Amino acid sequence: MKSLKTFITATSIALLTSGVMAQAGDKKFMSAAEVKKAFAKGSITCSWKAGKKGKDKGTDFYYKDETATSGNADRNIGKSTTLGGKWKISGDMLSLQFGVVGEPQMYKLVKVKGEKKSYTAYLNGKKKKMTFKCK
Repeated sequence: MKSLKTFITATSIALLTSGVMAQAGDKKFMSAAEVKKAFAKGSITCSWKAGKKGKDKGTDFYYKDETATSGNADRNIGKSTTLGGKWKISGDMLSLQFGVVGEPQMYKLVKVKGEKKSYTAYLNGKKKKMTFKCK
């Protein structure tokens, strides 16, 4: 009877672990080399959508005026609001900071299948935050 309980417990743990690993592996985050390549050519412009059902929209402009993987940025929200900020590639993360308050937000990116230069950004690699379409 004791071995049956041990077997059931071990099987339950194995199934639970495999389910968690499958969920964590559902997103294929871009590697550091892929992120660097995506932002490699000149200054980049990205239209983005965020919020519930993509109701929040805007355009980010990333300028390569510091290094090849960092610089100043502008974020246009709507027709009249522009925020200045900074952007930077840190390994496999895109770091964005707009405004002067707070820490930069770190995003892991996933390529959108069937779309060129389109990415889904996950805040700290966990919560879906926004989608980007870059030029």
